[in-house]
Amino acid sequence: MLLPGQIGKDDASKRLARQDSLNEIIVVTGDTFLGVSIGCARCHDHKFDPISQRDYYTMQAFFAGVEYGERPLRNPEAAAKARVYSARIAEIRQRIARVKPPAIVARTILIDDDDAARTTHLAPKIGHGAKSPGTGRGNKDDPGGVNRVPNLSGNGYTWWTNTPGRDVFTYNPGSSGEFRVWISWGAHGSGVHTRDARYILDLDGNLETKDDQEEIAKADQYYFAGVSQGETERVPLWSGFLDAGVHQLREESRIILRGGETETAITADAILLQEGAPHSAHPVLRVPVNPLRNIERFRAVKARFVRFTSFATIDNNKHEPCLDELEIFQAGSDTNVALTGKPTSSGNYNDPVQHRLEHINDGHYGNGKSWISNEQGKGWVQIELADPVEIDRIVWARDRNGKFPDRLAHRYQIDVAFEPGQWTPVASSEDRVPYGIPFDQVNAILRNLPPETKDSVRADARELARLEKELTGLQTTQKVYAGTFRKPDKTFLLNRGDPEQQGERVDPAIPAALGNLSLDPTSTEQERRVALARWIGSESNPLTARVLVNRIWQYHFGRGLVDTASDFGRNGTKPSHPELLDWLAIEFIRGGWSIKKLHRLILNSATYQQSSRYLGNAAAIDDQSRLLWRFPPRRLEAEAIRDGMLAVSGTLNLKMGGPGFNFFKSRGGLSGFPIVDSFRDDGLRRMIYAHKVRMERAPVFGAFDCPDAGQATPRRSRAITAIQALNLFNSKSVIDQSAAFAARVRSEVGREDRSARITRAFQLAFGRNPTASERVSAAGAVNEHGLATLCRALFNSNEFIFMP
Repeated sequence: MLLPGQIGKDDASKRLARQDSLNEIIVVTGDTFLGVSIGCARCHDHKFDPISQRDYYTMQAFFAGVEYGERPLRNPEAAAKARVYSARIAEIRQRIARVKPPAIVARTILIDDDDAARTTHLAPKIGHGAKSPGTGRGNKDDPGGVNRVPNLSGNGYTWWTNTPGRDVFTYNPGSSGEFRVWISWGAHGSGVHTRDARYILDLDGNLETKDDQEEIAKADQYYFAGVSQGETERVPLWSGFLDAGVHQLREESRIILRGGETETAITADAILLQEGAPHSAHPVLRVPVNPLRNIERFRAVKARFVRFTSFATIDNNKHEPCLDELEIFQAGSDTNVALTGKPTSSGNYNDPVQHRLEHINDGHYGNGKSWISNEQGKGWVQIELADPVEIDRIVWARDRNGKFPDRLAHRYQIDVAFEPGQWTPVASSEDRVPYGIPFDQVNAILRNLPPETKDSVRADARELARLEKELTGLQTTQKVYAGTFRKPDKTFLLNRGDPEQQGERVDPAIPAALGNLSLDPTSTEQERRVALARWIGSESNPLTARVLVNRIWQYHFGRGLVDTASDFGRNGTKPSHPELLDWLAIEFIRGGWSIKKLHRLILNSATYQQSSRYLGNAAAIDDQSRLLWRFPPRRLEAEAIRDGMLAVSGTLNLKMGGPGFNFFKSRGGLSGFPIVDSFRDDGLRRMIYAHKVRMERAPVFGAFDCPDAGQATPRRSRAITAIQALNLFNSKSVIDQSAAFAARVRSEVGREDRSARITRAFQLAFGRNPTASERVSAAGAVNEHGLATLCRALFNSNEFIFMP
């Protein structure tokens, strides 16, 4: 449909644009399927064919509820495949999720650059670099991967003017012990960030004394951690963590950020310290807390008391912490020993029905049988077991029924004791990714498993990645510019086609000269289109089968049995073989309207398979070969020439569907239509996917009578001009394809054999071997100008461009 645009915004302009849009639908329907120029009756009765103005508007009524716009393209096959993939993905994720790392009892300390309690500014900051939105590496919502943790640094980093040797910032962990230190910074590809920021451990925390200071790392803040070459995006990014080694710290120790010797800016972002952590490219962190279920695994320990302490809940401690069940499992088994234990707590919420202390170990899940503390954000609950027992796993949740995500403790610690008061921590939130940080659960599990365990689930991980990538593609809603449907408008006969001069109302009906089909004015939009489609495709319709058969004949022979493929009326030409046209139409209907069967019928005929050899005596009688005394030779269409070149060169991209590609760098405006002269990726798709620009022919191939989309073209002209040869021989895109053709020949022949390469080039371009004289000429061209020039000459040959 060539739908015109609306000129004005007033109501009259909108009504006129609507009539123009409906006219396009009627014209295309009439021309394409019926071979009748119904559109001529928009303003008055048709001057040549028996189509009245009333017929025009009764046809219009079939489409009174049709508009054009973007809508989702339904794909039942893709939806069914997506369901299968989703089920398979869930199965693999469950299998991987069973392999859980143990909780890390050692301390984990995460300090962000905006943590006022544990950082000190030594110089006035210039500002903050807000992380670039997105989920890519270093972006604000980076979920991490198998070899890197997610973005733990919040929404931005702090930056200062860089002065070599100047101290601008300190991190103050406030803990003593041996810690592995990971540092991070704000990365940016602008080139202004220092390439050698220095990180100094000040053991005594006194910046005036220097003899206890030790440089523990240098960072090139242009790059991500672990990267030292290439380009970085020119947007604020998180570097990720760099391992700065294991260091002994005191409570007063500080880590100093010191200016490097290069560039003009220096940045600070999060650091992380982990006690007893092994050498690794990243810290070992478990997944964030989840309101549905949290599993704490640890080395088996004998205990009689287990205490869960909440230090903070989500939503800034807006609510008291809530647990629906605290399960404690005997080591090496699934026996929940908490069921027979005695609970106590720091205080209980005042709700004697749903939220009671005894619900913490009653074996029931969900908010309706849960315990809530009496203090916002804080509180502890404890279970005294019936007998001391070795335990190795604790499971807790906010609401395993999934109805209430609030009141979730996101900072907590679990302690055990054999005797009252002798508490030993076995798990805490310190070694988890902070709540609210984007993350991928499977990647988090794989990232934290020991190497030998990773090997056992690597196949699952690979399959999961493949399935999720394909599922994303299947679930991407493809849009199509097509019909959108609504309640039909009332249709009126318009005086001289003017929407401001409404006449009598008309109902859906086909032209009286073509049959008898009319619908009730209350018929729905879908009923109207279905009724029209059934009539168009019915055996009793005298036109549709003949029109379609004639178009297919024209495709194969270059000219239809009726020259005017879209006009079977009085202005059209008479068929050259009327009986053949009727017979083919009957066979088409008998074959179930199968276009494939019709193609086979025509291609197997003696008429199609005959030679195109010229006979002077026959040409004297019928020089246009309208009587089909030979197969009419003709030049290929522009699309077939271009696609044929891509196929022969081995660069044709057979991707189907989706957005098209452009022949022009821009469309109109002050820059006009500058052409794209080199193509890659989607630009190497079939030419049917090229964007059409009205009144502007495609570069190079427009010379081959490729329509410019300004109007419908029932039959293309087959002009032969000098500009066609010049375009093909000198075009940058054709030269590129000739080079690709030559590269393909070299690759397939695989040896320095000029004769074999010439033979392969002819086989690919023409489907035959070269003759002796062709081989001599081709060898001379290759010797003097190279194989690519021979390939370009083959693309320009009559045998490649013409159908003999």
